[in-house]
Amino acid sequence: MDIGELRRQHAEIGRTAERLADLTARQDRPESVGAVRWQLARLLMTHLALEDRILYPGLLQAIDADVRAATTTLQLETGMLAERFSLYMTSWSDDRIAREWASFCGDTDRVLSALRNRIDREEDTLYPLAEQLKPDARRISRSA
Repeated sequence: MDIGELRRQHAEIGRTAERLADLTARQDRPESVGAVRWQLARLLMTHLALEDRILYPGLLQAIDADVRAATTTLQLETGMLAERFSLYMTSWSDDRIAREWASFCGDTDRVLSALRNRIDREEDTLYPLAEQLKPDARRISRSA
């Protein structure tokens, strides 16, 4: 798995999440909030599938005990993001957003905070550990 590609995806997810945060900070309920939410959903779910199905399982099989321990800790603390984001997306229809704008903005802020936390933790802890593994151990195949 190419950690550089995962970092690139984090940057794109971060930019899209920031656009959504900017939209929810407005008082006028912008029409574009739905499009940005769905763009973030596509980016995030693709990224999380790679991490949760390939990167994390591969790192949990690393020879280095520190890598396994850090991966386990991070997975336990941030691993429910996909489910939480999916619930967020299904809970907020366009009609409900229009009716309950303030609640939507609060829920969006909480989801984006959890997303930022996971990205920061992966960038600061997990990815550096993955990059330090020997080149043959760094390759995490889809069969992991």
